[in-house]
Amino acid sequence: MAEPPQKIVVRFAPSPTGYLHLGSARTGLYNYIFARRNAGHFILRIEDTDLSRSTDEAILQIVSSMREMGLEWDEGPEAPGAHAPYRQTERQPIYHEYIEKLVGSGQLYACFCTPEELETERQAAQAEKRAWVYSGKCRALPAEDAERRRAAGEPWTLRMRVPPGKTVFHDLLRGPVEFDNDTFGDFIVQRSDGTITYNLAVVVDDVSMEISHVIRGDDHISNTPKQVVIYEALGAAVPEFLHMPLLFGTDKKKLSKRHGATKLEQLTAEGFLVDVVRNYLCFLSAEFDESMIAWTLDDLVEKFDVLKLGTSASIFDPEKLRWMNGRFIRQLGDVELGERLEEYLTRVGFYREPAAVEVLAKAGPEALAAAVEGAESAHAPALPPDEEQEGLTRILAPLVREKMDVLADFIPMAGWFFRPLAFGDEAVERLQATPSAAEVLREAAVVLAGLDVWAVERIEPLVRELPQRLGVKPKAVFAALRLGMSGQSVTPGLFESLWVLGRDDAVGRLSTAAALL
Repeated sequence: MAEPPQKIVVRFAPSPTGYLHLGSARTGLYNYIFARRNAGHFILRIEDTDLSRSTDEAILQIVSSMREMGLEWDEGPEAPGAHAPYRQTERQPIYHEYIEKLVGSGQLYACFCTPEELETERQAAQAEKRAWVYSGKCRALPAEDAERRRAAGEPWTLRMRVPPGKTVFHDLLRGPVEFDNDTFGDFIVQRSDGTITYNLAVVVDDVSMEISHVIRGDDHISNTPKQVVIYEALGAAVPEFLHMPLLFGTDKKKLSKRHGATKLEQLTAEGFLVDVVRNYLCFLSAEFDESMIAWTLDDLVEKFDVLKLGTSASIFDPEKLRWMNGRFIRQLGDVELGERLEEYLTRVGFYREPAAVEVLAKAGPEALAAAVEGAESAHAPALPPDEEQEGLTRILAPLVREKMDVLADFIPMAGWFFRPLAFGDEAVERLQATPSAAEVLREAAVVLAGLDVWAVERIEPLVRELPQRLGVKPKAVFAALRLGMSGQSVTPGLFESLWVLGRDDAVGRLSTAAALL
């Protein structure tokens, strides 16, 4: 009889020592896609054994980021199941149960070597220009001697008895990977204070959670032979491994803060869409065409094959991400774009203080994102738009679509619609430097005030007649009107902007600007 197909169970196991880095988010995404593509089970667990650096706030951020990306887990924090608990600090009794099994089978031995003795070994290896591997000094220590020394209160650790020869494991991207066991030697699985090391904990978690496939960054390859030794010592099935390439910046160095935004929340605060960030993280390691920009998460599950990843480092290019985001925005319908903008502007506090947020946005998306994160950390409540602001946002959305690469671009482009007219010194100087600006503004105010039907198709011909009527170049006329109605030189389409303002506001703004000259 044929064996039933293997049940696919994967896990994503971030460490809560800081925010969920984009590289880690990508690992979570690939695990999710692989599980869903294969009708498998997706577990989220938290590797928080680094007590000095792990925080509950970081766990909340991990959970929030995963949910924002749409990566719901079958088991994990806030979704308990058969393999709970999901924090390593809550799984200590399980680890010690497995330690007892390994001690009972003779796979572990007590080591009484002091830090000073181990340092002497390291220095000797360094002097001989060879990698240090534990000498195995305590490996053959008789059991009665070990018991006597423990009873006497000597500090001791537990080491894995690594067999001679080689350790081989299968990587789904690389094929067989082989290590000589004498390159890593007998390693510690329990420290002198009784805490468990990462390699033991992660294997016990994977065995007890019935993990079939381990998908993680290729910086873990060097850990894998030690973990395979533990699997085999426990008599457990060794999972399939897939070590995905790391995420590097454009300088070919591991992605870090010097490359700009490195977490999802920062990117979304800058106006990137989650859909695009998610897709970009996948397409970094795949052949790409523009039709893939608008893929949904369901599309990724159906069409993106984690097993076809390359093994070269993936390069995270913020400019390529920005280009993709702009293309995605231009594919959105008017209603959806309006909804996305409304959600974003609410998050960044625009509807509460349009002018203040506009100043931040003009300083750059990074400055705006920093302010947003600060407000969110202080749990400042978001303020949704009032009826007028909502209507204005929906009207303006299609007018700025072609000029937006990120949602934050809306604010410096169209934020002035939401506040009274204001002129900075630079705007006044530009207006004064525009030929015949006062005459243009006064005449435009007069002809627009007399317009009986306020519509773009009626506004445009009147404005286009002004250069010939006044003997002024069209460029100067349009520049004066843009500055006069908004206080800035870059706006959505001139005729559409006048229409959005309405007759009274448009005429009033142009008259106010003329009075400055």
